[in-house]
Amino acid sequence: MFFSNIAYYISCDIMKRMKQLEADIKNGIYKRIYLLHGPQSYLRTSYVKALTARFLDEGDSMNLTKYYGAKVDIKEVTDTALTMPFFAPRRVIVCENTGLFTRACEELADFIPDIPETSVMIFSEEKIDKRLRQTKAAASTGCIAQFSDLSDAELSDRIVRRLAKEHRPITRSALDLFMARCGDDMWQISNELEKVISYTFKKDGIRDADVDAVCPSPPQDRVFNMIDAILAGDAKKAVAFYMDLILLQSDPAGIISLIRDQYRLMLHIKQMSEENLGIGRMAEVLKVREVRVKMALPVSKKSSKIRLAKGIKLCADTEQRIKTGDVDKKIAAETLIIELSRS
Repeated sequence: MFFSNIAYYISCDIMKRMKQLEADIKNGIYKRIYLLHGPQSYLRTSYVKALTARFLDEGDSMNLTKYYGAKVDIKEVTDTALTMPFFAPRRVIVCENTGLFTRACEELADFIPDIPETSVMIFSEEKIDKRLRQTKAAASTGCIAQFSDLSDAELSDRIVRRLAKEHRPITRSALDLFMARCGDDMWQISNELEKVISYTFKKDGIRDADVDAVCPSPPQDRVFNMIDAILAGDAKKAVAFYMDLILLQSDPAGIISLIRDQYRLMLHIKQMSEENLGIGRMAEVLKVREVRVKMALPVSKKSSKIRLAKGIKLCADTEQRIKTGDVDKKIAAETLIIELSRS
């Protein structure tokens, strides 16, 4: 079954700020300063581009000045903002990852209320300190918008809306597979979406096979397959998956760590499942994405809690032996996989 719209949720404050930004961009209303912050660099970059395009004509490089990094000269920045635009209504100054809102900067704090009407300052910062004078000045003079990591529902909505623009409905299972393959990195999601859109040019929608054909399976997926083989007692198949990971230049110690983490995740999920917790609540408690819970839940049902706990201990013992130099890590990982398959 295809679908083209998913309800999603976002905190009221963030939604309010996002709507304010979108309204500014759409209606040509502008503030003298925009402070965009948060871990989602993709979204921050997108809004910086949208704001710049709204305030400047295409190709107007004369009135666009960009600064990047912590070594930015604040005096140079303010002097640029005071410079009259060249045959245009306003000048745009973009400052990215400067750290100017994580430490005291009296010069900036004093300047923000006096930014001339002929200039727009756009700051894109991963972190800010809301207690600082310049942050408070930015809030009262302009607009502050936070771009936090998106929930699974928010990511799903963005993906589906992007595909809807290209008239590409997607099945629920294909969407889950796409998100599992791409994770929460918006840059990767954007790139992979373009590939999927191109691949399905003459198709009526996107299905699992399309995602599987276009989006590479990350090492974690092979770990899932390997653990599935381990729990099924198929040591030969499990070792084959392990050798595939080695061919992909995966570190044996890292593979052991992934196995241990996955066993621990399955143990927690199994316990919570017995307590009738929903997938969303499990993800919240474990601080992982819902897609990880969905992938681990059916696998966890194939084993007992005792077996999973024993597997975690075997992984820890193997890691200790590698650290002390008692065994080669490649041999240790292969031996561990065989032991887990037989346990």
